[in-house]
Amino acid sequence: IEKPFQNWTRSGSDLIGTVFMYLDYTVPVDSLRTELDRLLSQTTLWNKETKVIQVTDLTDKTIEVRALVSANNSSEAFDLRCYIREGLLEFVKKNYPASLPALRVKS
Repeated sequence: IEKPFQNWTRSGSDLIGTVFMYLDYTVPVDSLRTELDRLLSQTTLWNKETKVIQVTDLTDKTIEVRALVSANNSSEAFDLRCYIREGLLEFVKKNYPASLPALRVKS
């Protein structure tokens, strides 16, 4: 390492965590956004910087939904990701069970 370098891509120590979910096309994405807001308002793990839900991919069977959330350090980011993943899963199971991935067979 003869030529030192600095990484200027981040200005703080906060981290962004990613949660992926694979759901049916029928899931109402706006409802997931509202639930993410509710979940984040109930935890101290979130540093109030980043929160977003996006549909990031489509397949023939499911959509890929990505939630991005931020925390102050890697330990909190991991815990926050688990909390959000579990919370969104419970929300979908309770409110939109038909939006969980299912195998459809044509008759």
